[in-house]
Amino acid sequence: MKPNQSVFLLCSLIIGILIALSPVIVTGNWYDTTHVMGDLLVAEFILRTLAIVIGLLVIFSGLKNYFLFKDK
Repeated sequence: MKPNQSVFLLCSLIIGILIALSPVIVTGNWYDTTHVMGDLLVAEFILRTLAIVIGLLVIFSGLKNYFLFKDK
């Protein structure tokens, strides 16, 4: 196991968590239906869901690369 793999795994974990929490970081609050109305409610829900999915994909990619190339 190379030290680069551990660093890559750690970076992908941190970046994935930041991507997943980016709507919370930008808006300053969790999903709240009292501040948003109508079509914006749907758009905010879709954006937050996509951010979580993309963050999980980044984390998955880092874990996959770590365990796939662990022995090489």
